[in-house]
Amino acid sequence: MKQLFLCLIISVILFQCSGKKGDTNATEEFVELTPEQIQEWLDQNLDSVMVRKDFLSSNGLKLPYRLFISPSYNGNEEIPLLVHLHGRGDRGTDNRPEVYNKLPLFNGTNSIASPNMQNKYPSIVLVPQCSDKTINEEWAKWVGNTPETPFEGLGKDGSYTMTDNPSESGFAVLELIESILKNYKIDKGRVYITGISMGGFGTWEYVGRRPDLFAAAVPMAGFSDTSIIEKVKHIPFWIFHGGADKSNPVEGSRTMYKLLKEAGANVQYTEYPDVEHSPAFRMAWKEPELLPWIFSKKNDQLK
Repeated sequence: MKQLFLCLIISVILFQCSGKKGDTNATEEFVELTPEQIQEWLDQNLDSVMVRKDFLSSNGLKLPYRLFISPSYNGNEEIPLLVHLHGRGDRGTDNRPEVYNKLPLFNGTNSIASPNMQNKYPSIVLVPQCSDKTINEEWAKWVGNTPETPFEGLGKDGSYTMTDNPSESGFAVLELIESILKNYKIDKGRVYITGISMGGFGTWEYVGRRPDLFAAAVPMAGFSDTSIIEKVKHIPFWIFHGGADKSNPVEGSRTMYKLLKEAGANVQYTEYPDVEHSPAFRMAWKEPELLPWIFSKKNDQLK
């Protein structure tokens, strides 16, 4: 009976979320789920609403990805796009749930896919999976990154130098974003990007390669190229890093925050003292102001 009652609640909520504006027959009142109901809903539905797809890039790479589309999306009104880039340990071609579901961004009270959050922030969410076809394949591409020397060129200060051209996966994901923009009614002034660890590299790199594309960026514990500052200083950033990170030096995020601040950028920086690499991601996505901050950003010049 409990599950049946919960299913009835969910059905009502999804109907409410999908009601069109101006439809006098649509129910306007929204009844939020409790934290327990949210998690039960996610346990039962998250993998199915994060739809498995593949994208064949013009460079020949087949890129697996997950795509979440808000129940309120009707193809008529523009909706924001949030891009999430996973870390190095989730590279591959299997498109497994672990690529995304380990983070509070997708699991728990703050889950962007939950009915509660979609009532507040209706959106489309894109989660591509980076190829592991070679040992050095990453979201980013830097000088020194080769199959023989996959990590050469990464500085102890958390920096690297971008190559002229992106990695195969990087090229494919930027092309995939353009495909999503073409095939869905996206508010081009509200395209957001975030990533953890290797995805933090990618977040910095993609705003550097396409500063015209993103309205806000949230890099977490990534290396970066300081030469992009002038190109990206118009983009709002919220940077996260663990102060005791033994994988990716915290100095990289500290430096980018300092340089962006000096350039007059809209930038916030949260460092968790004595916190190591992975725990910082989970802490960041439990910050109650993070999703509101992201979805408040809009750049009308990008429309």
